[in-house]
Amino acid sequence: MGNNLLPVEEVTKLLQITPRTLHYYEEIGLVTPTARTDGGHRLYSKEAIERFEHILRLKGTLSYTLKEIREILEAEDTFDRLRTAYNTATVLRKKEILTQSIHLMSDLLETIQVKKQQLITMEEQFSARLTRLHNAMQELED
Repeated sequence: MGNNLLPVEEVTKLLQITPRTLHYYEEIGLVTPTARTDGGHRLYSKEAIERFEHILRLKGTLSYTLKEIREILEAEDTFDRLRTAYNTATVLRKKEILTQSIHLMSDLLETIQVKKQQLITMEEQFSARLTRLHNAMQELED
């Protein structure tokens, strides 16, 4: 494959996902193929595969919903565009870009804090259950 583009079969094997999952993420706009063969088959670049890996980490490890993942990816894409624009912007435009970036980062951090609090609450609930189980075991041994 020229330019190191991989077809669906190789990407799904590499990422250990099904072709349906890959196509579904494309259908809902989380990823797009880098190119297509003359026959219309999807091809993915290293960058596209890294985006898939990022999505899988957000979904699997951090338990984000696809809606939350879309919001995170959109914010990251916006940061990339702002970073590019910043390099050639006037001082006034740079201030606008920084203000927008601050708001985006604040929103992302709030999303993370909400998820973190949900995980802390879940941990506390399981910890309390474990304590009750230990107590019940202790009562039986006494």
